[in-house]
Order: sequence, then C-alpha cells, then structure tokens
Amino acid sequence: MIDWTFTPASLWTLIGVLLILSELALPGVIAVFFGLAALLIGLLLYLDVPIDPPAQILLFGVLGAALLLLARNRLKPWFRGQEDTGGGGSEVLPQGTRALAQTDFARGAGVVSLNGVRWNAESPDIIRAGDPVWLVGRRGLVLKVTATPPSTTER
Repeated sequence: MIDWTFTPASLWTLIGVLLILSELALPGVIAVFFGLAALLIGLLLYLDVPIDPPAQILLFGVLGAALLLLARNRLKPWFRGQEDTGGGGSEVLPQGTRALAQTDFARGAGVVSLNGVRWNAESPDIIRAGDPVWLVGRRGLVLKVTATPPSTTER
C-alpha cells in the first residue's frame, strides 16, 4: 500500500508551487512572493533545519512580507507587461501603441504581437490575423486593443 502522507518539507513545497501557479491565474504580483517563502521553508525543512510548526508559520509570514516589500517593484514589470525603453528604465506600455494581430479574434479574444512578444488580447472589434491593432488598455496580463487607429500620429 502506498503511503500518501506528506512530510512538512513536501507540504511547504506544495504550498509554494500552488501559490506561484496561482499568480498566473490571478496576477497581482503578491502570491509569488509568498510562494517563494513557502519554498524556502520547504528547503530548510528538507535540509533538516529544526523549525517547529508555529515558527514555520511565523517565518512564512515574515519571509513573504519581506520578499514582497523588497522585490515587488523590481519584478512587477515581468508580470505587468512593461517594456524596456533602452535607457536602463522601463515604462508602462502607452495607449495607442501599434501591435499586430496573430490570430483571428473569436468572441472578442485573440492573440497579438507587441514588440516581439505574444499577448492575449480582447477587443469588441472584428479583427483578423495580420490586422494592425492599437493598445487602448490592459486588464492584468490581457491587452485591450482596437482596430481603429488613434487620431494622433501612429506609433
């Protein structure tokens, strides 16, 4: 018979992986840091560092909060779709930025290519693969685009 019991190290590792994966479904750039904290606790327990359960929970909270405060602003561009400006900094993708539809939009959703990166996108317009589109907003990791160019000069 297979023993399905979890060791504390494997339980913390599982919690860490689930928290990191949850960031993909609900991007807020928060859960990933608590997932990393859980993975660190799992690693410490795997290395036989003696930590009692109340201290594990306290360490989880402290590590997660510390990672969040120290690294969130540095890692946010990876999750939020910011682009490198070439000057060492980064900017949020400006509205009116031109992209190219990679797929036909079915029921208002499709894929676009922006600066060489594929993005999921939404639009109320009829858009076919190969059509140019323009950025009008963003919802998490999904771009909102339109088939109508902005009234200002094209970017």
